[in-house]
Amino acid sequence: MYLGIDNQSGLIYEGLGGPELPVVPTPNVTQAKLIESDQDWSSLPNGIFQSPMAWVFREDLFDAVTRTRRGRLYFSPDGQAQPSTQRVNAQPYDDLMRRAIGQDGRIVKSLFCYMACTPLLSKANQGLGATLSLGSPRAASAWRIIQTEVLVNGCVMVTLKALTAFGILPEIDTTKIDHEFKQSVSQAMNRVLDSAFRETPISVIDHCRNAMTVLLSRWLVQQGHDRSMLADDLGKIANVVAKEPYAISCASWLAQVVARLHVRGKGNEQHARSLRIPVEEDAELAIQALGFVIRDIDWALV
Repeated sequence: MYLGIDNQSGLIYEGLGGPELPVVPTPNVTQAKLIESDQDWSSLPNGIFQSPMAWVFREDLFDAVTRTRRGRLYFSPDGQAQPSTQRVNAQPYDDLMRRAIGQDGRIVKSLFCYMACTPLLSKANQGLGATLSLGSPRAASAWRIIQTEVLVNGCVMVTLKALTAFGILPEIDTTKIDHEFKQSVSQAMNRVLDSAFRETPISVIDHCRNAMTVLLSRWLVQQGHDRSMLADDLGKIANVVAKEPYAISCASWLAQVVARLHVRGKGNEQHARSLRIPVEEDAELAIQALGFVIRDIDWALV
């Protein structure tokens, strides 16, 4: 199955033998890149003219509630000229009075052509669990491939789950934070959002631990606790918030969990205690724990 993108108008075509049939209405089409290492984030496709050989994702379904997207993935085989001349059926949007129509009722267009993304099927587990970037360096999003299928027409259909801290982490209500702490809280949260699902799980957990330390220590000081708390580590802070008069035990337990996940990222601790190295799901747990703490100290913007 082929996909074609009009060089001039961006209109979409498809077909089994070639991209000759117009797709109406025009679907959302995005350039894609399989993220196999951290360095891949620095080489995202930069538009169809600058990166015509990049993978392409055609969206069929988007569910904002479950944060999933479902669509077809295409690639451009090595050696294929981009764009190329194709004879296609006329689009409803075409101005036929200004185009030369052949005896077969078709018109000539210059298309960027792609075919079903079979290279994904050769990856481990047919790509299941891999990270797929959609977009360009100017604005890109990260998605996990949770399902891969081959349709009867040969298309490679993928189901994607959003990998982003936005929507998971609540927005901070800055009116509840003392002026002297606003910058440190903002910087800590921005590091988490920038690293989420783009850096290694160990790095994401470390940023979550730092943000949780900053938030809880500043919150304690605003509650009247001694300012020496600003220099303490997360373990000690977690013990304090569990006691009266604060008694936010769930936040304390989650802070302890994140602190211990952070320890698992240290090579000497892994060796000494035979600890499992943190994975993506552990990083997601750290992000969820941070969101819980923000809500529990009542700093979330309602």
